[in-house]
Amino acid sequence: MPAQPRRILPAPDHTPSRLHVLTSRPAKAVGTVVVAAGLVGSACVTQAFADPTPSAQEAPRGGQTPGSVFANRSVADNDLAAAAGSGQQYSFWTQGSDGRTHLTTAVVLTPKGKKPAGGWPVVAYTHDADGISGKCGPTKSKVARDTDTVSELLRNDYAVIVPDYSMVGTTGSPQYVDYSAAAQGVVDAVRAGLDVEPALSPKWAAVGDEQGAAVAVDLARSASSSEPAKLDFRGATATTLPVGYADVVTGLSPQSAKVTQATVTDVVYTLASLPSDDVATLLSTRGRELVAKANDTCGPALTKAIGSSNVADLVRAPISSKRSLVADLRKQLALPSSGFSRPIMLSQKLVDDHTDVGTNLQYLTTAQLASNKVAAKTYLTGDARDADRQEKSALTDFLKKLF
Repeated sequence: MPAQPRRILPAPDHTPSRLHVLTSRPAKAVGTVVVAAGLVGSACVTQAFADPTPSAQEAPRGGQTPGSVFANRSVADNDLAAAAGSGQQYSFWTQGSDGRTHLTTAVVLTPKGKKPAGGWPVVAYTHDADGISGKCGPTKSKVARDTDTVSELLRNDYAVIVPDYSMVGTTGSPQYVDYSAAAQGVVDAVRAGLDVEPALSPKWAAVGDEQGAAVAVDLARSASSSEPAKLDFRGATATTLPVGYADVVTGLSPQSAKVTQATVTDVVYTLASLPSDDVATLLSTRGRELVAKANDTCGPALTKAIGSSNVADLVRAPISSKRSLVADLRKQLALPSSGFSRPIMLSQKLVDDHTDVGTNLQYLTTAQLASNKVAAKTYLTGDARDADRQEKSALTDFLKKLF
């Protein structure tokens, strides 16, 4: 039975917004899932889009062409991020690492003022993932750091597309632990965004942070070959890179060394996103408890629940005892340092609580020596605020050169 897009209901005290359906062919039968345009403003606006989970009766490959739009709605003016002139929230099809097409969501925001002759240049913000529950994506929850980044990009006259990672909110979230699949989802989000917002230029770049920085790295290697002809990918920036994260996950054992609390949170989400049959026998009692909580808890709350627990507390047997799982994780979490087809700025501050600074600096050096597409940026200051300021300035200058 063809899927019918659900009417989008306005939140209380908000101006009703318009729903547009851009499907050109009947979609597969789907249900509904509640989402909210949290990133676009301080209010959470509850809306209905399509549930990305296929029903058991569907064919093995459901949905439509990756990059095609299922439905979209205008974002009410009072819900827009600072510096945004208009916005659209939309659902679109993308292919997951399971080889099937799934529905996911994104927000596109355009700056205030008159658009340039060729349209607003686009920046896809590949954010740090904040959980695997359907309520944890950026179109569903407001994260102050993310809204600051988005607003800064808007003030610099870029349209901004913020995609949710595909399959977040479903049983198993391979995109959470598969950078290449997540990168392809970003390409599909930009392709769909151009259909939703005609004021966009086909020229686009990516700005990635933490786990999203790995997605930006993959885009700098693959986007130019995987994007449709109507898009023009220019390059990417990547900050707080998750260098060594694959080693932390695949080397996980009761004897694992301590890591940062942020890394523990990421590891718990990674374990929660894997097939339960693969990890159930490996988890400790504490690990099972936190993995269960991760299925319905977003980043800050999960970090609080983790408390003083470290990665060694999560398992009772090493991940390495599951050889096929380790091989898949190493492939999906690989962070290449060569083979870039577009310019990329790799940035690392000397004060960073979210990563191993020494390991990251070594990665930057290796990547810069291996590819003339890489600009490695470090900042000779131990002051965190000054480092943030210098990094923001370097990112702004690099993006300008891309366009």
